[in-house]
Amino acid sequence: MCINPAQISIMIDRQLPMPGTCAHCQGPATRQCKGCVASTAWYCTADCQKIHWPEHRFECAPTRELTTADELARAVYRRRAPDDDDTLQQYGFAYLWTHQGETLFQVYISVLGDSGVPAKRLHQWRVSGRLFDELKTELGRHPGEPHQYLYTWLLQNPWIFDNEAVMRPDFLIFRPHKTPIIEYAGLPKWYTDEHLKNANMPKLWQQCFSLHVQVLADLDHRARIFGHHDEWVVFGFAACITEDVEAELLAVYDMLMWDCTFEEYYTAYRSASLLALFDAKGLGDSIREFDCLLDLLSTSPSAIRLVYFLKQSVLWDNVPLRPDVAKYFGFVSCRTTEERAQLKSLYKRLFVEVLVDPVHLHLAAARGKLYEVACLLVAMSDTEGTLFRRLLKEECPSSVAEHLLFARYTEGVDMTASGNLS
Repeated sequence: MCINPAQISIMIDRQLPMPGTCAHCQGPATRQCKGCVASTAWYCTADCQKIHWPEHRFECAPTRELTTADELARAVYRRRAPDDDDTLQQYGFAYLWTHQGETLFQVYISVLGDSGVPAKRLHQWRVSGRLFDELKTELGRHPGEPHQYLYTWLLQNPWIFDNEAVMRPDFLIFRPHKTPIIEYAGLPKWYTDEHLKNANMPKLWQQCFSLHVQVLADLDHRARIFGHHDEWVVFGFAACITEDVEAELLAVYDMLMWDCTFEEYYTAYRSASLLALFDAKGLGDSIREFDCLLDLLSTSPSAIRLVYFLKQSVLWDNVPLRPDVAKYFGFVSCRTTEERAQLKSLYKRLFVEVLVDPVHLHLAAARGKLYEVACLLVAMSDTEGTLFRRLLKEECPSSVAEHLLFARYTEGVDMTASGNLS
């Protein structure tokens, strides 16, 4: 097929593949899109042409008017979040920040990319008010762990698709409050963790930033929003014994952030003096109502008990277990996946049913008494007792120096020896 010079110029200007190169896989290509007026896209197979369609339809002869669903489908193909306001608003991104927004984008990657739902159908779901229900149904068809995680997350966040909720005036007041921080870091309006990394801001700044924008963004939908990430541990949510207490703590952070600048809050955090900042802003009594929290906040982020990372890994799926936690809390002696699951279940019972204070488990680990404490607090079968005796007594350290049961952070240096806060 003959290509005229004008078409080659278009390819160069748009940085498109040259003739003979597949627009999707970059392999040798012999076919072109028959629908194009100025055919600039080459393909090696019909499959590559189909996969590339969400991208190509923006330059192809239109068969229908382009919609925000097409914008989202192209973003999914590129694996980069959409950046136009209409798409962000209509598909639930506009009032989500960092981790929540990334998870929602993964939902669309699963539905549009993995399951192959076309943009036209997604558009129909949205305009008919069925977007949430159809996304839920589509994710529910897949038994794999990633899909099930997204399915569970979606069930917990139906408000994202409630247009009346997200358009309330009290949601809109948060954008101006966040904008200066976002502009200071050079971030786009809708940013991802990758944007934060590329902004080259210090790790502690990123943690403060993430907490700051998510606390101020969520209002009625804020409880337990940080479980898979650093913030849930370093800002004290891991010390709360129930979800209700976490929500109450989040409300106190909300009051603090309306009454101080980001720089004040960041400076206090990096110097382990958040409690002093709460005092200075008249919130000392409120924060001290959380007895469980004072121990953690008095040293975070410079030193944090490993038991809080244990709790995070136990309560939240897909959170890797730190090597030092595995070493001092029995997991390193597990011989099978089943034994690991049983030990995880034991700790979950301690945290969720018994509501054990994490500091008590820290002290038990230091003194080699994890098995005794578990037996005292949780009923076990003979089989469980035999297993946990081996994991927590016979093959667990008989004592551990206190300093080894802390993760430590120095500005500019990752958490030492045992891992980091990431």
